[in-house]
Amino acid sequence: MVRFSWRVKALAHLEMARPYTVCHAGLIAVAGAALASNGHGAAWRIGLAGVVTLCGWEAGLYAGDYYDRDLDAHSKPTRPVPSGRVSAREAFLTMCGLIAFGYACALVLGFENLLLAMITTALGIAYSKVFKARALLGNFDRGLLGACAALFGGAAVGKMFAPAVLILCVVVFFHDAASNLVGTVRDVEGDRTSGYATVPVVYGVDTAITLAAALALASLIGSIALLGFQRAPVLSWALFLGSFVLAAYAYLSLWLRRTHLTRPEALAAHKWLVVERLMLISAFLAATLAPGVALAMLVGATVLTISTQLLLRDRYEPQVTERQLIDSYAGG
Repeated sequence: MVRFSWRVKALAHLEMARPYTVCHAGLIAVAGAALASNGHGAAWRIGLAGVVTLCGWEAGLYAGDYYDRDLDAHSKPTRPVPSGRVSAREAFLTMCGLIAFGYACALVLGFENLLLAMITTALGIAYSKVFKARALLGNFDRGLLGACAALFGGAAVGKMFAPAVLILCVVVFFHDAASNLVGTVRDVEGDRTSGYATVPVVYGVDTAITLAAALALASLIGSIALLGFQRAPVLSWALFLGSFVLAAYAYLSLWLRRTHLTRPEALAAHKWLVVERLMLISAFLAATLAPGVALAMLVGATVLTISTQLLLRDRYEPQVTERQLIDSYAGG
């Protein structure tokens, strides 16, 4: 059995944590709380809502690596669990620890938040165990997880069903379902080999891209409605325009290559969407929070996202052999 150094193990856990995705989940909860309270909620409650959501998101990622370990053994053998750098037991226990910590913090916020945290856990595990392999059900499950984050933020300040929060739920549902669908396009070959009935596997890449674009369009319409409802300032509209440009570029690139799309091209489009969604959520933050606060959150999240994508994603996404990956880490 190969023994890995603590640095290799730490990097493996960093890969599982996917730090280039976590900011989005936390910002959704913060946006939900800020919109629900019109920016006047207690800072500690808004911040704690973001922390709990981050824990839930991370737990979902570990759950995905744990429950998908057999699939990844065929399609992504260099992932931490199938490569042996993290044991299945270690992944499962980390998931449980994140859930327990998140529940404890959610209880501090109130019973509604604890209940939402439990529902989100069930949806996250259901995605990995059942819905991911069930075409659109998996994509919609991911959309619901985002909507739950918005509701969680609203509940943290006592206004879970505020109109702005409900509109945010709609926006996030369609947006996250669309970006998740793009992710399945990226993984189509591995999913087909492993028998996963995702949309591109069952209906083709062309149809999957068309559906993703339609879902993104629904999110766009909802975003305009939310900003109009909030009578958002110029900064919000500027950030929204920036997110629209990035999304349009990503989806147009996918559409033009839909009949002969390669994995690297799909991955490149998804990278743009990972950054685009930060700008979109920041547009909603700027509708209620001070401009400096909203921009600081956007800059911090964007720097973390881009830097960790460069450090991690380009390193393990290519389909290299397990030995090549082990050898590349051995020197560090």
